[in-house]
Order: sequence, then C-alpha cells, then structure tokens
Amino acid sequence: MAVAKSYEHMEQVGQPYEQNGKMYVRVRGNCPRCGGSGHYSMNAMGDSTCYKCNGSGKEILGVRWYTDSQRASLDKAAEKRKAAAKQAAEQRRIKFAARNAFGFGEEGHIMLIWGDNSVIKEWRDGFPMYTILWSEYFGWYAPASSFILLTNIPENIHSRVLEWNEIRDESDPEDLTMKRNEIVKQYVESVTVCSIPSPSEYQGSVNDWLELDVTIKKNIEISTNYGTSRMHIMEDKDKNVYVWTTSSKSLEENETYHLRMKVKEHREYKGVKQTVVYYCKVK
Repeated sequence: MAVAKSYEHMEQVGQPYEQNGKMYVRVRGNCPRCGGSGHYSMNAMGDSTCYKCNGSGKEILGVRWYTDSQRASLDKAAEKRKAAAKQAAEQRRIKFAARNAFGFGEEGHIMLIWGDNSVIKEWRDGFPMYTILWSEYFGWYAPASSFILLTNIPENIHSRVLEWNEIRDESDPEDLTMKRNEIVKQYVESVTVCSIPSPSEYQGSVNDWLELDVTIKKNIEISTNYGTSRMHIMEDKDKNVYVWTTSSKSLEENETYHLRMKVKEHREYKGVKQTVVYYCKVK
C-alpha cells in the first residue's frame, strides 16, 4: 500500500488508520504557510516565527492510503491525463503555427490584397466574416479557404497569390514556421506596395504656398511625450500625395477640403513621392 505520488517524498508518521470507510496515513511535509522555513518573513532575523507550524517548518497532514490496485489505477489515470494534455498542447501548437494560423493550410498559399483601404473595407463587408483578414505582416489578405468567395474584385484593387514556400523557414522540418517577422513583412512590401507605380509627384518647392482641393485618405493618430497629433495623408485630383501632421485639427477621412498650405519638404515613402506641408488652413 502507498500514498499518492505527490506525497511519496514526505515522511510517514504512525500507522495507517480507517476513517469513513477509507484508509488514511499521516505524513510530515513542509508547512504550506512558510514553505518549510519556519518563518513568515523572508527575513529570519527577529520575531518572525511562522504561526502555523510554530517555527518547525513542517506540518502533519492526513492523506489517503491506497491499496496496490488503487494506486495502480491512480497512476494509470494520471498517465492518461498527462498523455491527453500533451496531445492537446501539440494540437494547439500545430493550430497556431504560422502556416495554419494565417490560413495557408494544406493548399500552401494565401491571397494578398492591396489598394485603397476604404474600397477594400467596403468590398470585404459584402463577404462572410473571416473571408478577408488583416495582418501586420501581410496587410489585407484572404486565406486559401476563402479563394472561392473572392469575386468582383473592385477596380484598382490589386491581388497576388503568396506561396508558403516564399516565406517558410527552411530550417523547420515540420514546415509550419515562417521566416522572422521583419523579413516576411519586408518581402510582402516588396511584392505589393513597391509593385504599384505611384502617379504622385512632388508639388511646389520648399516654402511655396499651395491652395487646392485635397481628399483625406487617412487620418492617423500619433501619440508622443508632448501629446496627441493627427497625421493626414491627402491626395489631390491627380493622385499627388500630401502629408500634414497637426495637433490642432482632425479632418474626416474620405472628405474633400480646400486647403491653403505651405511646402515644408519633399520625401519618398515606400516608393511614393510625398509633399510634406504645414501651416494648413481650411478655406
């Protein structure tokens, strides 16, 4: 006869006894209050004697005393639970590994989608949930299981099949892991954003004043140590891009405004020429 495995390391005190038709035995283990130190404080100096064990660091516990057959059944059940937990953990690992989490699956590909965000969102809303998804690595994309639903792609919305083999981690023998996140992100940008020739051109010269109609394509909140600002990404009728960051105004996305603004600088971002402006005033 024996106790459960969790008590095997403890010292047996006295003989087994019967209580309510079951067998028990007393064992001496570490006090649960002080963990065996005999003190209620990490500092053993001074009067810090544990009140539960009176400083001995030990406690007498009454635990079940099992027959050999009962103990064997307990051990068998414990092994079964351990195997089930291991299998569940493996299933979770496989489910959330990059290949399956992002929807590459057995087919081994997803569909990258890019273009005007407002158009993509409106198009996406016409499909069942999870047909078109967003990821910081892929941008808008559709899992392989959604391909059959992707119909009537709007004009000026671009798409490209991304094969798993393009981003897989070759060192993973199970073929479930992709390359480092930053590598995948850069690769996706190289085959999507950079593949669209932007019609945007620099407008004016530094310190020139411009006055024209622009449409707010994005209004992005930026938090800094000095407070919150809004970065407005704007386009004119010829698709030239302007960037205006301010803490004093927030203009509505997809709305068109007549602005008077001053050219601060010219810069290029992801292959798109941008005219950075300031001192903007809505006319």
